[in-house]
Amino acid sequence: MPEQGRIIDLFAGAGGWEEGLMAHGLHATGVELDQAACRTAVAAGHERIVADVAALEPASFGDVWGLIASPPCQAYSLAGRGLGRRDQPHVVACAHELAAGHDTRAARRARCEDDRSLLTVEPLRWALTLRPRWIALEQVPPVMELWSLFAELLAAHGYETAVGVLSAERYGVAQTRKRAYLIASLDGPVRLPAPTHRFYDPRRPQHVRDDERHLPSWVSMADALGWTADAVVRTQRPTHDGRDPQGLTRATDCPSFTVLSSTRAWTVEPCAPRGTSGPNARTRRPVGYDSRQTGCRVRPTAEPAPTLLASGLAKGTPTWVFRRPATTVLGDRRVQPPGHKRNARDRAGRYQTRAGKQAVRVTVEQATRLQGFRPDYPWQGSPTAQFRQIGNAVCPPLVRLVLGEAMRSSQPDAGATDA
Repeated sequence: MPEQGRIIDLFAGAGGWEEGLMAHGLHATGVELDQAACRTAVAAGHERIVADVAALEPASFGDVWGLIASPPCQAYSLAGRGLGRRDQPHVVACAHELAAGHDTRAARRARCEDDRSLLTVEPLRWALTLRPRWIALEQVPPVMELWSLFAELLAAHGYETAVGVLSAERYGVAQTRKRAYLIASLDGPVRLPAPTHRFYDPRRPQHVRDDERHLPSWVSMADALGWTADAVVRTQRPTHDGRDPQGLTRATDCPSFTVLSSTRAWTVEPCAPRGTSGPNARTRRPVGYDSRQTGCRVRPTAEPAPTLLASGLAKGTPTWVFRRPATTVLGDRRVQPPGHKRNARDRAGRYQTRAGKQAVRVTVEQATRLQGFRPDYPWQGSPTAQFRQIGNAVCPPLVRLVLGEAMRSSQPDAGATDA
């Protein structure tokens, strides 16, 4: 069995893959063009080469034990213009040509509508040149078809492969982030990691699959950020003969109103004042609470929530963060609500996303937690650059497990362990 050697991380970004490697006692040499991301990685203790992956010659790196890559996803992301999907015939043709020993990237790139589309073949080019013992790749779900093709091409060169889409909440991350993964090994069979947490079903949040009853539940956004459900008030919709159009309100740590047939019309409202970010985790009583008032009556200071239906799902307010994992963290300080839709294209042809009242504004530190990084991760650059780096990064808790499966047969003591 080969000894552990050099690991190369292409399009390495701010260091998400390396954070996963650290759990295995390993490190990598990262190649990245973004200056702010490189400064972040170096500040976090990771090695960086500031360069364009497509312009480098893989053979100059010598013997390589492992190869990691997360090519830029903008060309394929559903949040972008989607030109990568239109360029896919050229990407597929270029992949076949590289596997046959012909580098046609320049000619194919000239035919692509998005220059970034062809960056997806770079991991294949490096893998075929360097023949690392193991490989781990990540991209947005629309690239799954290309990953399946790459798996076939790598299999023809002696690799065992596994491909699939993994959802982050099934691996302890408080986020329903789905990404396509490909892992490969020259030293034995590979498989994608088994889930460590339950699947989150937005249609049936409380439903538990029979084969997942032994697993802990997914982690809600509120749990990950230390927010508590105490900071809400419940509003009874009967309006006291119209004298109080908001209805009577009562904190959730007070006894309930009498349960009547109209109970399904109760609403749950956040206590934080207008203009604050997210639920108020520190205030156990709602803003304006006066313990001297009988019945804990208060006047709500936040926008009323839509009805809390019998299904138990509060829709339309930030209370969704108590009910489910966060949606995918993007390069933005807003975490969008479940079911958010893109608007029409802007003048530049890019899709615009409506923030809406349900979006939750988070700090860099909170976005860091939601992505699964250590809370004190030293992000560098402007706030915009920091959020972009977080949104582009992989989730360390998930890739730690992906790496473990990719490296399993290539570890120096793998044979003894299997025996």
